[in-house]
Amino acid sequence: MSTTSASFSPWEYRNIALAVVVQCAQLVHTLATSGRADAAQIKACIAPLLMTDPDTVADVYPDVRRFTAGLVTLQKAMDSNGMKEYAEAMKYVLGMSVLQQQLMAVPSMQNIIRQRMLQRDTLFLDVEEPEPGENPLAPSRKSDEFDYAVLAALYQDTISKLTYRIHVKGSVEHLRNQRVADQIRALLLAGIRSALLWHQLGGRRWHLFFYRRRIRDCVAQIRRAMIS
Repeated sequence: MSTTSASFSPWEYRNIALAVVVQCAQLVHTLATSGRADAAQIKACIAPLLMTDPDTVADVYPDVRRFTAGLVTLQKAMDSNGMKEYAEAMKYVLGMSVLQQQLMAVPSMQNIIRQRMLQRDTLFLDVEEPEPGENPLAPSRKSDEFDYAVLAALYQDTISKLTYRIHVKGSVEHLRNQRVADQIRALLLAGIRSALLWHQLGGRRWHLFFYRRRIRDCVAQIRRAMIS
């Protein structure tokens, strides 16, 4: 897969992929502690799962602006105060990195994920109300809303069987809520997908500790490019 683009360098795309993992992680934390999270940010994180055979990194992240929250969080987390503020989310980032490495060692599991992601019709919710003038007896149409239960089931059938476990901390009330639990598992699956891309582009867990300033400066540059 080519890593070049007219917009961003390979080093920048490496950190964009990391920012997507961070956005997934922060959304998991927000859902676990408050029971709600920004729907647009969740959709942005999950969309790259649909790209099962991209030609370039730009195909996976065609609109980097959708990951502004992740870029901002990553930039803040790369200083000493931010590491404390976003400690829980960064634990999830590290955990997703471990899981992507374990996943790469199980080709059969990778194939299951790929095959089920190719079943596009199962990944989206049905449209509940027919359009004005539409035959109410016509076959149901798919919306653009992800079916989090389907993605959560895929996570449970695959990633949950790996030896490493991510322990999500939060309110028991929220974690027992089925929709919240489904969204969390869907985001963890999406985060692992972007963690895999980060790794393919040269990202390593130790970079989070020894490349902090370089990552912070790179993210700042990406954000400037997005508004120029």
